[in-house]
This record gives sequence, structure tokens and C-alpha cells, in this order.
Amino acid sequence: MSRIIVAVAAMMMIMAPAFSWELSFGNESGKVGIKAPVSAEDFPVGPASYRVVGDNLWVLDSANGKVLCFDASSKLIKEIAIPSLPGEWVLDDFALQFSDASSTEPVAIIAVDLMERLVIKFSADGKELFKIKPENLIQLDEIDIDSTGQFYIGDYANSVIAVFAADGTQVRQITWQCSGFAVDLENNLHTIHFEENIGHFHVKLSADGRELSRVKLGLPEMQNPRIWHVNAKGEYLLSFIPPEGETNSQVLFTYSSAGEILKRANFNSPYYIKRYLFAGNDAAWLVDADYMKAPALSIKFKQL
Repeated sequence: MSRIIVAVAAMMMIMAPAFSWELSFGNESGKVGIKAPVSAEDFPVGPASYRVVGDNLWVLDSANGKVLCFDASSKLIKEIAIPSLPGEWVLDDFALQFSDASSTEPVAIIAVDLMERLVIKFSADGKELFKIKPENLIQLDEIDIDSTGQFYIGDYANSVIAVFAADGTQVRQITWQCSGFAVDLENNLHTIHFEENIGHFHVKLSADGRELSRVKLGLPEMQNPRIWHVNAKGEYLLSFIPPEGETNSQVLFTYSSAGEILKRANFNSPYYIKRYLFAGNDAAWLVDADYMKAPALSIKFKQL
């Protein structure tokens, strides 16, 4: 290949637009649901969580009790009704289980209902695999899953991560500071721990609960840490609210596996959305939406 062709190809890659999606609100196929507040004290109910797999965007349609999948052009390619939902629900998060790291089609999906404290696992064709209601958990708020089917649920009220076997049996609990968590490609669990006057630590645990590493990050002045994703290199995304910032003003860091800051970006998090940032191994996306102005405005997913 000539140098000219290589140079042109490199320029095209640099000039290529950032990959993104845009969805509209509505009840028609290809749109996502929204429920307006009943009173001034209520919040709007819209999609609470998102996942990116390859070129596809997976959305938890909280208002309609569905999981939707959109292709790179924002066209709906799959719609799965969540089975066995109660009469009323508050769907807060969901996770996709894959057979291996190269797969883009999930073998199972798990959704968390905050209102009834339900955990529902179902297949990609919408068949219920199991439904559990953990009696020792209070506020089921985040979920992630590894390739074996073992899954993790964050309980904000009890400040623990509950660990479940693939069949839904609870096997242990891990003390947690409500700072997010992520599962890597080797099925290790990653969390963030804070100590007064010292700062933050990145903690990695094996699938059986053994601590593998604890790396000091410092930054004691930063607030509300949340780890979002760990890539194949062991690099991870971690956000903070800076001490001088408002609650939706945040800083996103990319850390190396050794705890070195590689990149930094400022962003504003949207209200009423639980999982508003998501990442793959090479990119991250942020939700741009205001559910108080829905359905007039669309939801956009912009690459950071």
C-alpha cells in the first residue's frame, strides 16, 4: 500500500464523525416510553439504563417494561417484553449476559425492579428463567453480570453488593460504599473504596470474592465516585463530583490498571437516569436527555 493511500485512510479515520444514536419518545414501534409526573413531587419515568454492544444500543424501556435493541442507525431491531412484572414497577437497571467476550447476542438478560425488589432473569426471546425477591435486600439499584451467569446487585440502603450464583442463589455480600461497580472480561469485580484523609482506592476482587489488588488513587477532595467500566487492558472509567461543582457537574477520568490518570473530561449528568454513561473497550457514550421536557425532545447518545 502506498504512503498516499495510508495517509488518506488515516485522514478519513480522523474526520469520521463520532458514533451516536438518537431516539424519540412515544408508544409506536421504534420509540421509547415516557410517563409524565402525576404531581410536583413525582419524577418522570423514562428509560433508566443503557448498554452498548458492538454497534448496537440496548435500552431499558422502564415505562413499558421492555428491553429494546437499536442498530447503528437508531433503527429498532429487537423488542423483548420483560416477563412476570408486577402490576406496578420501577425498573432501575438491567444487565446482559453473553457466552463469551466476542459475542454480541445475549444469552440472557436480568432486570431489577426497585418497587417490589424483584430480580427477573429471562432469555433473549422473553421466556422467564427465574424470578427472585431477596428478603435481605432493601434498595436494589445496580446490576452487573459475568460470562458464567454470576451476577451482582448493589443495595444502596444496606451499602452492600449482593453476589448471586447463575441460578439465583445468593452466595455472599460485599461491603460497598455505593460507588458503582463493574465486571471485567476475566469476571473480576471492580469497586471504589474511600478512606478519610487518604482518598480513594481501586479494589479488584476475583469471582469467588478474594481481593486481588488495592491501588491508591488519592483525590480525597473529590466526591461521589462511580466506576463505570473496565476494558480488556484493565483501564477503567471513574467519575467524580468535584468539590466546587453542582450535583450534575462531574469529572470523568480514564485510569490505567496501575492507577495512573490517562485522560480527563468534564461533563454534566442528566437527571432521572440511573445508568447515563456507558462504555465499550474503545469508546464511551453519555446520554443527553431531559425527561421533564419529553416527549418534545429526543434522547441522544453522544460519544465522549
